[in-house]
Amino acid sequence: MGKRPTQTKKLNKGRILLIEDEENLINIYRDFFESNDYTLTVTKDIKEAMGLTELEKPDVVLLDVIIPKEENNIITLVSEQGYNYLAMVKNNPKTKDIPIVVFTNLDTSQDRQKSQEMGAAAYIFKRDCTPKEVLDTIEKVIGIDHK
Repeated sequence: MGKRPTQTKKLNKGRILLIEDEENLINIYRDFFESNDYTLTVTKDIKEAMGLTELEKPDVVLLDVIIPKEENNIITLVSEQGYNYLAMVKNNPKTKDIPIVVFTNLDTSQDRQKSQEMGAAAYIFKRDCTPKEVLDTIEKVIGIDHK
């Protein structure tokens, strides 16, 4: 028998569930998180997101509030389904302790307050942040020290 090569496995810092519908952002954050040793699961379907949250118990959820909704072959582009998801997660004993970071283009004090009152761990305005700033927020929420 030949000697097997030594395999080095990257340390996985955590699992992130990204609920997002913008393909360009999905690609940017997939590459960035994976290059920083995180496992990323992505969905743009709120029902699927709830199932993934219960099944996989991610370390953190990065949640877009505005997710297009499709019912009876009709797509509603402006739909704040993210708030429905946030409420479902926080009202479910199996998932209520999973931190959720709201990641949205909504930037009003009302949206920030609503997210906080609903139990979001942090709020990020998409247009004003870099992937590094998003990762710093996530790591702060899940308790990873920056040295």
